[in-house]
This record gives sequence, C-alpha cells and structure tokens, in this order.
Amino acid sequence: MCICDLKRGERAVVLKVEQSAPVRERLRAFGIFTGAKLTLLKVSPLKKTYLVEAGSGKIAVGREIAAGVRVWRV
Repeated sequence: MCICDLKRGERAVVLKVEQSAPVRERLRAFGIFTGAKLTLLKVSPLKKTYLVEAGSGKIAVGREIAAGVRVWRV
C-alpha cells in the first residue's frame, strides 16, 4: 500500500521509501522516512497531488513520489 491508497483523513506509518537517494533525503527533511507517522489531509481532484502532514509540517507530493512511499494504515 502507498500514500495513493489512503483516503482523506487516514493515518499511516511509513514502511519504506522507494525513491532515488536525492528524493529520499528531501522527504526525510520534511519528516517522511521509515517509521514516521503521517496523515493524508487532501487529494487534488485528478489525484495528481497529495497533501500530507508528517510531524509538525505539511508537504504536497506528486503521484509518482506518493506511489513510492509504502505505508501501513494505523
């Protein structure tokens, strides 16, 4: 399951970030890394962008990046 499979308002724990090293490091800076808890806040109408709350910050990620973040619903 990935961020794309979550519904609005659902919480999850990150299992693995399957992205290139630069993207992984950027996501880590925003609080998305293995073991982190996140909440899906909003999805754009065409499901191209996902607004995620991780830690105390919010980040919008595209579909390709969201598909590479494996999560487990809590």
